[in-house]
Amino acid sequence: MNLGDSGTLSVLITDGDSLRANFMLEGPFARSDVDTTQNIVRAEYDFVKKGNRWTEHTMDRGIIDFEHLQIPEWADIEERFNREIEQQHYDDDDSIWNGLSEEETKKLMEDKRRQNIERHRRIETARRDKEKLLEERAKHLSKKVKAEGEPREKTIYAKADGWYRACVMASFNKITVEFEFRNGRELGGIDTETGHVFTCEKYEELKEQRLLDEDTAEDEPSIKAEDFQGVRDQIRELRRILNQISTMQNTARNRMKQHGKVSEHSQSKMRMDSLAVTVLFIVVSVYQAYTIQRWFSKGNMSLLGR
Repeated sequence: MNLGDSGTLSVLITDGDSLRANFMLEGPFARSDVDTTQNIVRAEYDFVKKGNRWTEHTMDRGIIDFEHLQIPEWADIEERFNREIEQQHYDDDDSIWNGLSEEETKKLMEDKRRQNIERHRRIETARRDKEKLLEERAKHLSKKVKAEGEPREKTIYAKADGWYRACVMASFNKITVEFEFRNGRELGGIDTETGHVFTCEKYEELKEQRLLDEDTAEDEPSIKAEDFQGVRDQIRELRRILNQISTMQNTARNRMKQHGKVSEHSQSKMRMDSLAVTVLFIVVSVYQAYTIQRWFSKGNMSLLGR
């Protein structure tokens, strides 16, 4: 990658005991003039083991999780709303009115009226906030479900010329991973819809569209310009729809694989939990039986009475 280039790491975990992995995207670890495999391996060794740094370094790392649908920030909306309502609740004790003068009674009634207005205002505010958060959670869930089966992507920008590397490592156990590292300079830059480098499929689609735009009806006198334009637009739209269908099919296929693996993992966890509970119950029962037998063997029958 050259200075200012964009690079996108795309990762899709399709199989494994846990659909989780750690990723790392960093560089440059070797200079641009390194051109042989042996020299690249040596440069990576110096970079990792010896900490060889000669320019500004770029790194992004984290966890990619296909196992859980995470919505922690919106998980307790109802509970928070109920707590807010409870805080606005108060007990109206009629005993406080006893022995008050007419002027004190009027003042207290006015205070109560203002308190009720303020309480109702806070409750309405809390209710509106709750409805807004529920709408945001629904959008969040829709986005997360739609993204299931699609690869997770991370993009960095090169701060210096050189070789960059991408690595995906299992958190534990074995996983099956499909990943690619796309260079924006080679694939036409950043897709404004996704914020990442264009995929190879999208790049080929854009290239075909440019070829269609450059083609004209001048070489075919028998074809009218408006007819040619109509056919070209239909071909462009047909190509776009075919690419969209292919992408949706791949996404649905990957989603089914991931859901199947997540179901297997859930069943395995349930079996292990049930087995642990059963073993614990047996251990406790055996210990209780042993304790009772030991208690009777020590001649404690007289404690039971006649």
